[in-house]
Amino acid sequence: AKRGVDVRVLTAGDETDVMMTTYASRARYEELLEGGVRLYEYKPVMIHAKTFVVDGLWSSIGTLNFDNRSLALNNESNLVSIDATLAAAMTSMYFDDLSRSTEIKLEQFRKRPWREKMYERGANLLSRIL
Repeated sequence: AKRGVDVRVLTAGDETDVMMTTYASRARYEELLEGGVRLYEYKPVMIHAKTFVVDGLWSSIGTLNFDNRSLALNNESNLVSIDATLAAAMTSMYFDDLSRSTEIKLEQFRKRPWREKMYERGANLLSRIL
């Protein structure tokens, strides 16, 4: 039997300093949701850290965006670790953050206003320079 992969993404919600970036991200939501990724938007405040945990062992935390601009131009950094204790602590914090987030569901997302879809398409066209 094939083992399922549980992928969850917590991203910034409407509390952001660059709403165009949020719209560009949302332009990809439908594709991710159709692929089985669970998406959440954090509600209380803006978030900037990029973190992930893989298989409860490998983790990363920092400010690096995985795009050409950040990789080539920006002065960003990440801490990468292979440590089960750190991964467990980060996982615990992640699930705590999910409790203050809203899960995006595919059918509901498809019903968003046409104006938001228009903003997403426009921001997506500019996403390479954001």
